[in-house]
Parts: sequence; C-alpha cells; structure tokens
Amino acid sequence: MSLSWWNGRTVDAEEVRIPADDSGFLFGDGLFETLRVDAGRPLDVPAHLDRLFAGLERIGLRLPEDRETLEQAVLEIGAASPRPVARLRITVSRENRLITASPYDPPGEDQYRKGVFVVLLPEFRIDSHSPLAGLKSLSYQVNRLATRKAARYGAWETVLLNERSRVAEGSRSNVAVILPDGIYTPPASEGCLPGTVRRRLLEARAIKERRIPVKYLTDASGLLLMNSLIGVLPVSRLGGRDMPAGPEAAAQLREILLTAAPPGSGARRPRRA
Repeated sequence: MSLSWWNGRTVDAEEVRIPADDSGFLFGDGLFETLRVDAGRPLDVPAHLDRLFAGLERIGLRLPEDRETLEQAVLEIGAASPRPVARLRITVSRENRLITASPYDPPGEDQYRKGVFVVLLPEFRIDSHSPLAGLKSLSYQVNRLATRKAARYGAWETVLLNERSRVAEGSRSNVAVILPDGIYTPPASEGCLPGTVRRRLLEARAIKERRIPVKYLTDASGLLLMNSLIGVLPVSRLGGRDMPAGPEAAAQLREILLTAAPPGSGARRPRRA
C-alpha cells in the first residue's frame, strides 16, 4: 500500500480526503512541484523547495510547516515510492498540503538517442505579464490543453510562444534552442517556468539566456526539452523541420548534469534523467 504525506502526517494513500470546499480544487488556488525519484531517492529537493517557497510567497500563502519539515516529508514519501522510477508531487492549496508518489516511465533510450517529435502551437500563448507567469500553478488548464492537442498530432511536446511571438517554453518543459553561436533558453521574463534542470545548466554555464523570436526556430539546428523528470531530451523534428543537432547536444548536457548536482540533492542524476 502506498504512502502519502497529508497535512503534517504520513498516511496510507487511500486515507487522503480533499474537502469539497478546498480552494485548490475549486479555483486552482495553489502551487505544485513535481520531482523525479530514482530508487527511492528524490532528486534536486533543495531546488524544488526553493521554487515552491518563492512561489508561495508571491501568492501570499504561508505553510504551517517549516521548510525542514516539508523536506523530511519529501524524503520519507520518496523512500516509500514505487521502484525503479517514480514521480513525486507536492501539492499545496490554502487548506491542504499533500505529497504523493506514483510510478513513472521515463522516455526510452531510443528517444534519448534519436529525439522526439514536437509541434509549435501558436494559439496557446504564455502571458509574460500574468501574475501566474513563472509559477507552477494549480491553474494548469492551458498547459494540459496544449499537451493534449500536441498528442493529437502525434507529438511528444509543443513549443509555446508568449504575447510577443517569442519562444517561452513547452507545455510541460523548458526549451533550449541550438543556434550557430550557442545554446539558448528564454529568460524568466519571457514567461517561462524557472525549471530546476534549466537552473542547473545555467549555473554550469552550459546554456545561456536570450530572447528567442519565433523566426529563430528556422535558424536553429537543434531543440532541447528540459524538466525534472526527463532531464534533457532532444527534439528530432519540429513540425516539418528536422533538428539534427539535438541528440549530440542533449547527451553533452546530460553529462554536465552528472557532475553539476547541487549540494544537498542527495543523489547524482542518472544519464537518462
């Protein structure tokens, strides 16, 4: 039987009951974090908690628990999570705090070696001036709709633009574009979520920030997807255009992640993560 941490105590997952008046359920009022767990060890916990607590401050939500208590809860639920790989989620509303874990199947070796198919969906825009910009908000409907539409095209992910027709992010990942003079990811001011893998690669100076007008995609030789579950995944094709440089660049960045694990993460990220 799987375990969850719910409002300060560890319980069997079946015991969790979210009240009908929970503001997260009713209005999407809250935040969440998603972590990868390898063999019972959650990865990059400090970076995820950094982002969570910064976001909670922005929306004016104060937890009854301190950071150390929440970190210990993440480690406890992670240790009891499904093997070999799990997805751990921290969900916070104004009334409830919940940590759960479920099995996760990462992309296959062939996808890391060859890349995945991605589409551009300009009808789903990221508002860089929104109060929710850069937050892992429970108000996640636009991302879900974009992911589902991409799947109808047979795509693994979609690239989303902001209101200025510049690249912002994917529906469930950060993106980086391989241009003739380097590998670039949009700055947070463009409306993207400040992802934990993105953060580590920026700190390692393996990628740089710059604004990326949509026309730059026609000059790009490669496109990369980044998030805490997949690490760095190459794109083989964006719409009707091949992206040949992605697999090699992604492999190089994954090697950098192996040696760039932040202090206190408790684990070195595996080659595929």
